[in-house]
Amino acid sequence: MTNCDKKRPCPLQKQTAFFIVILLGALCLCGCKDKKNETITSIEQLNDPAYTIGVPEGGAGMYMAEKYLPEAEYKTFSGNASGYLAISQGKLDGFVYDRVMMEFAIASGLEDVKILDENLGESMDVAVGISPKSQIENLKDKVNQFLAQAKAEGTLDEMYDRWVSRAEGSMPEIAMPQTPDCKLRVGTTGMVQPFSYYEGTTLTGYDVELIYRFGAWLNAEVEIKVYDYDGIIAAAQAGDIDCIMANLNATEERRKHIEFSDCVYPSVTAVMVRASQDGGAQSGEKYETLSDFEGARFAALSGGVYDKLLQEVIEDADDFSYYNSVPDIVAALKAGRVDAGALDEPLAQLAVAKNEGLKIFEEPVVLDQYGYAFPKGSPLREQFNGVLAKFKEDGTIEALKEKWLGADESIKILTKQDWPGENGTIRYYHDSAHEPMTYLGSGGEPLGLEIDLMLLAARELDWKVEMTDCEFVSLIASLESGKADVVSGSMSITEERAKKVDFADTHYDSAMVLLVRDAGGAVQKKGFLAGLEDSFKSTFVVEGRWRLILQGLGITILISVCSGIFGLSLGFGICMLRRMNCRPVQYLGGIFVRVVQGMPVVVLLMILYYGIFGSVDISEILVAVIGFSINFAAYSSEMMRTGIETVDKGQYEAALAMGYTRRQTFFKVVFPQAAGNFIPVLKGEFISMVKMTSVAGYIAVQDLTKVSDIIRSRTMEAFFPLIVTAVIYFAVANVMTTFLSFAEREVLPKRNKRSVKGVSM
Repeated sequence: MTNCDKKRPCPLQKQTAFFIVILLGALCLCGCKDKKNETITSIEQLNDPAYTIGVPEGGAGMYMAEKYLPEAEYKTFSGNASGYLAISQGKLDGFVYDRVMMEFAIASGLEDVKILDENLGESMDVAVGISPKSQIENLKDKVNQFLAQAKAEGTLDEMYDRWVSRAEGSMPEIAMPQTPDCKLRVGTTGMVQPFSYYEGTTLTGYDVELIYRFGAWLNAEVEIKVYDYDGIIAAAQAGDIDCIMANLNATEERRKHIEFSDCVYPSVTAVMVRASQDGGAQSGEKYETLSDFEGARFAALSGGVYDKLLQEVIEDADDFSYYNSVPDIVAALKAGRVDAGALDEPLAQLAVAKNEGLKIFEEPVVLDQYGYAFPKGSPLREQFNGVLAKFKEDGTIEALKEKWLGADESIKILTKQDWPGENGTIRYYHDSAHEPMTYLGSGGEPLGLEIDLMLLAARELDWKVEMTDCEFVSLIASLESGKADVVSGSMSITEERAKKVDFADTHYDSAMVLLVRDAGGAVQKKGFLAGLEDSFKSTFVVEGRWRLILQGLGITILISVCSGIFGLSLGFGICMLRRMNCRPVQYLGGIFVRVVQGMPVVVLLMILYYGIFGSVDISEILVAVIGFSINFAAYSSEMMRTGIETVDKGQYEAALAMGYTRRQTFFKVVFPQAAGNFIPVLKGEFISMVKMTSVAGYIAVQDLTKVSDIIRSRTMEAFFPLIVTAVIYFAVANVMTTFLSFAEREVLPKRNKRSVKGVSM
């Protein structure tokens, strides 16, 4: 008996297994590589498998590194700028490139790097590459004649001094021929300063000037074409250009493919390394007073006032990077991307307690005061102030500080709402990333000093408190739109904010401080497996945080499924409107699709939540479903319309000739055929929509990405919670893909491959 109906492995199992293998392999490579912890002072040190060398793709640096550093591990980069960035961030141990180019980069402001004194190998000529299929006869000889004349006249030396040595190059006026004898097509890169680069939209540089000078000398019309380094040799081989002037080294490998002119100028290859091997930046010990931070790189929380306060105290404090959470600032500080993080004192204290190698700069930037914010003219503010005054006198505020700022987690429990609330309900919005003032516990429950204080005040005033977690940057908007009656989240009382809201009396005297690296602090590095185990425990086990992840996952799935159903229905309706024989209706449907497709979904969500539904008491999850449904409808309607248009018009005519009505023709003949065309594409768009739900946190929805940020705000760990989130999204996407594929086979039987069973004899 023959049986061809063999059991196939589940696509989900295969894809998931493949992803896990790749992920574990990458993690093992990251953790198991025994990188030497020593300062790099010579090129010889880098000739070791423990070090990673960056090389420009297709450049001479790749050739030199392979020849003189064969034992090192290599990473290729499409441009020198990305290599410089990788070095400064500590992602590479060395970057091999032209010495002059790297010196120019450092002189232009590249920080935390240095160039080793010794050169890598012998010097190498920079020359003009000549195409073997050039349309200009004897082009190589003509280029050599021009170069010899330019050298004799001192033109090349003057150009080099102006463009490279002094970095003061500007394109001179070069008279081009009015009646050219030929056309010269020259290839260059357009991304290597100071040789060939763009100033705005104008191509300029040493090589560009050389191109025009040679064109004038040759009495030729010049056409410049811009290529990447990895494609410029191929362009010359194919005859698309006549020659190459792009700071091109005449390597042995390149000489096998094209010819080269005489030397334009000699080039030496060098190695760039980090200025220090301890994180690429100086520690906090180099700063003795706040004035020493002039010109430093600062990190600040988005939506805060840290930048303005710093600029009032520290001159030249204008280099800011903005982050959405304290863990992101901590990660940037550890990686050396910033020199100091501007934080409120309680947040900085917690960051230091959870991260070795960090400390708080002794001198505070400015004294600060926290306050609850109310809408302008709110009568609730005065009632709240009366309770605050009482709490300050009877010691309630001090007791809250001891409770929430201490190390005993067992006592950090909110006051229960066991009072009747006869005076109404107050809508309280709070941030969730400012532990110990406002944050979320392991089960997603709100915790923190300010939240507890709000509950105690509500008990005194007999209010019920309806609490909502919200991004800090959206707290003021929640008040202005009428969503909230009061907000807090370590919110500093400032004049600018006071123009928009009314602050209650201060309840916490704080200070804005600078979080810096501590070179004197001994950091004990754990092994990869031990670190992975600690990360797993802190993300999942501690405080039962896995429950928080499940809650976020449930909300993500709920939003995705509901948005898919409603969006598909709305999309079908829009598709039908655009098929009506009514031009205004068609235009209206087209405008809807274009507007939604041209708008970022996060902007659409915020318009809905803070604008259209600003004065309506509506669930954030419902707003998210509406927003993603609208977005999905715009794309699905276009897919349906395209699928319907692919059905041959003869199908309509044949069905009508058989006596079908137009409605029957569409639903029984046309649409089933169209579905076979658009459903596979629609499936992919649905998965994209699932991943787009990750921005729902901007309107206070506690989805999977949001809870990941919450966990990171607690663990102060940037990497592992993000990896967990990525893995969960991957798994969810694959499960939904499998389900949709099954549904597709049920809807479209022709796509369900059937196997033929043999016949028993």
